[in-house]
Amino acid sequence: MPEYLLPVAKQEIEKADCVIASERLIKNLNIKNGEVLGKIPEFLNKLPERIKQENIALLVSGDPLLYSLCRTIQKKYPEICLEIIPAVSSLQVLGAKFGLTMENAVIISLHGRNYSTGKIAYTVSENFLTFFLCSAKQGVKEIANILVNYDLKNTELFVGINLSYPEEKLLQGKPELFLNFNHSALCVVAVKNTSPKLIKNPVLLPDSAFLRNESPMTKEEIRAIILNKLRLQPDFITWDIGAGTGSISVECARFCQFGQVYAIEYKNSALEILEKNKNYFQLANLIIISGKASEKIKKLPLPDCIFIGGTGGEFQEIFKQIKNLNQKIRLVISAVTLESQAEIYPVLRNFSDLEITRISISHAKAIKNYHILQENHPILIYSCTIGAE
Repeated sequence: MPEYLLPVAKQEIEKADCVIASERLIKNLNIKNGEVLGKIPEFLNKLPERIKQENIALLVSGDPLLYSLCRTIQKKYPEICLEIIPAVSSLQVLGAKFGLTMENAVIISLHGRNYSTGKIAYTVSENFLTFFLCSAKQGVKEIANILVNYDLKNTELFVGINLSYPEEKLLQGKPELFLNFNHSALCVVAVKNTSPKLIKNPVLLPDSAFLRNESPMTKEEIRAIILNKLRLQPDFITWDIGAGTGSISVECARFCQFGQVYAIEYKNSALEILEKNKNYFQLANLIIISGKASEKIKKLPLPDCIFIGGTGGEFQEIFKQIKNLNQKIRLVISAVTLESQAEIYPVLRNFSDLEITRISISHAKAIKNYHILQENHPILIYSCTIGAE
């Protein structure tokens, strides 16, 4: 609404040869020299030439310094000097309406971003106050259901709909009140958690903690290094390809309490013990996928990190599919045989952050009154980051 614009912003709008904005803003602000902002890629491509010929004012909703088109322009055209004039943002209005101060708040925009349910729950769990810029797909109802499903029922929601407009609505209450809440208009939400707590990583498990059969298992010293290389976060989505007994899957699921771990395995004996270990450790966020990875990973949610412990001779095809995801992914691969090592290195050699670590673990073995070190097979660990920047 006009009253939330600063006087200096109104002056620049009046001076501009052309004011580019959404149709809604042009109408609500009664802009005479307005031009509807069409497709953003087309607008960006024409922008350098237009600013040479016209004095352009670009009017965007929300805060220009927060998840805005402003950053997109700066990234694409760093040589263009922008004069940025903020207005009162919807988050400020919401905070003012309910008396919520923002000095320790976390802000998340759900516009055009793929936030997992775990990411939302994890953020709320660790913070006293979280503000959400909602989207049509992730709004009040979705946030409320996430909070209930992750046992964050004692939090409180503050909802602002059509803020500053005549049809403005303000709502407040526990998540249960909003489980079936439907509203088509975009809105902003604040979630207050009066008992935030930092999520601590669990202690790593020894080999003796796992149920076993004849299926191979990554040993505990190797697991510790692999988990370190994966750089797990509590809300990560992780793939474990060639899960075997499930020792890596189990540890990842314990670390990623707000995420999901997809354990992919095709051998029946491994699937049997994998299922037993999942149930034994009571890991609802560990999902077992039966079948060949090359056939299954196309249907899985995009991962934050991937561990490959075995590919059944399909490494080239699996890696091709992973690379085509166009997603920034932390990739860690273990290899024991010379054949696997020879196949993996040429594929990863050009990644700038590639690390190759050789691990040789020896354990003491008693022979009468003496002890000798008995060495296990040496293993190479490859780790790198692939995909979009």
